[in-house]
Formats: sequence, structure tokens, C-alpha cells
Amino acid sequence: MNKSVVTLLIVCGVFASTARQASAQGATWADRGYINIGWGVESGSSAMTDTRSLSIYEETGTLSSSSDFTSGSLFDVGVGLRVWRNLTVGAGYHQEQNDTEGRLTGSIPSPVFFNRPRTLAQAVPGLNRKEQATHLQIGWVIPIGSKFDVMVYGGPSFFRLTQEAVSEVRIGEEGGAFTTVVTTPTITERKKSQTGYNAGMDATYIVWSNDSVRVGAGGFVRFTQADMNVEMLSGTGVPTKVGGVQFGFGGRLRF
Repeated sequence: MNKSVVTLLIVCGVFASTARQASAQGATWADRGYINIGWGVESGSSAMTDTRSLSIYEETGTLSSSSDFTSGSLFDVGVGLRVWRNLTVGAGYHQEQNDTEGRLTGSIPSPVFFNRPRTLAQAVPGLNRKEQATHLQIGWVIPIGSKFDVMVYGGPSFFRLTQEAVSEVRIGEEGGAFTTVVTTPTITERKKSQTGYNAGMDATYIVWSNDSVRVGAGGFVRFTQADMNVEMLSGTGVPTKVGGVQFGFGGRLRF
């Protein structure tokens, strides 16, 4: 099992134990709703590779395009309302963006010598990947004392992925001996949408309040994921995962 998922399960277990104790005391959440704004990190990665054959100089060669995307920092916001006792219905949104250096590799036939292919190895810098997701969150809030509460939630997630990929490669030659292969890659922006899921916990500590609102700080841990296919070099979909284990902190408003 992925280490990040194991960590999430441990954290959820600790919160769940605390929640059970508070629930046994019959605590009722008195606020009408919440607004959360935060920043965090996403732990996840996706390695993508696509290969196609090509006919050049009356021989067959191969081309491969690969890229490894690792997740980074994210922005997160959520709003929700209490609909019955401690039950809430809300929506969340997160956005995460990073770039990576892709790689082109392959075996390219020689224009001079038969059956003596040249090896291709070239970097493709600056491939961008942007992940956006809207989360429907059905939650249950457990007050623990007068200033601290924990919300456990889950629901479907609607992902939008925008990713740059190498879609075509033009082959050229460098040098009079035809020993060096040069390439000109075509970068295409792919856009994909897919439905996934989310589950997590959000903890809030109130630092100031009046008769209308309560203001605090808090943190969250969430697992969200969806599976997609992105067209690369061959034009067929290459599997990739979006989302992952997310940790973050930020401001909290209760009203």
C-alpha cells in the first residue's frame, strides 16, 4: 500500500477515536455553516510513457516520449452549511500546478548506413501540468470543547486536468557525417475531465468570536483521486492519476 495512504489512514484513525468520544457525550455543533481557505501540499506522482514506430530512410525506427509529474503546493477553499444536527453539505475546490522536464528517446535509422541506427536522447523542458478539482463534501462535525471541532467528510470529486504533451516529432540531421540526430518536438495542450472521489478530515480551533461569527485556524488531511487517459506521441490515451494525499492549513470562518 502507498505510504501516503497509510499515513492518511493513521491520521484518520486518531481523529475518529477522538470523534467517537465526543459523539458519546452528545455534543451538538451550533454554527450554521463554514468557510475555509487554505494552502497545502499534495503527495502524488504520475509517470507517463508513450512509444510509436516511424518509417524513415526506408527503415523502421522508434520514438518514445516520457514525463514524470510529481505534485507540489496547492490552494484550497471550501464552503458548507449545516442541514440537520451536525450534518453538513458543502463544496470544496483545489488547484495545483507544476512543470517537469520530459524526455525523448529512440532508435533512428541512418541515412547512409543500413541497419546502423543512431540513439536518440533529448530533454524536453517546461512541460506544464495543471490540476483543478471541485469536491462535493457530505460531512459530520464533532465539537470537542467550546473552541475546537473536527469535521469528517467525503463525496465525489470532479477533476479537470490541463497537461502539455509531445504530440509530434520532426527528425533532422546535424553534421556532415550524419552521426547526430536533431529533433523538433511539437507540444500540444491536452484537456481532460473525470469524476473521482474524496475523503478527509478538517480540524478547526477558534481564536476569536462575537455574537455573529467565529474566526479560527485549522488544518486538513484529504485523499482524492481520479484516473484519466492523456494522448501523447502515438495519439492513444496514456493512463495517469490525478490527486493524491493532501495536507494543508489556513483560516476558518464559522457563522
